Amino acid sequence: MKRYYFRNRTKEKNPTVIMRNINPHSGYTFDEQIAQGVFFRVFPTQDDYPALCMIEHRVDKFAPAEGNGVLIREEIINQLDA
Repeated sequence: MKRYYFRNRTKEKNPTVIMRNINPHSGYTFDEQIAQGVFFRVFPTQDDYPALCMIEHRVDKFAPAEGNGVLIREEIINQLDA
């Protein structure tokens, strides 16, 4: 039986995410930035946790600037669904 991760998801184009930027005075800051591309806003369950841990943070998954959930690149979701 095929296992599907992140069943509770919505598609978003160019979402605003929280990005970590290097600041020479304080080490780093967190700022809002538009992430280019198509993402899915997912609401992980306990069963999704192993897949969520494998996805690289601030490369393929991001914290949204507004709202709840996790933003994951469409390519990663497609790979998990294959």
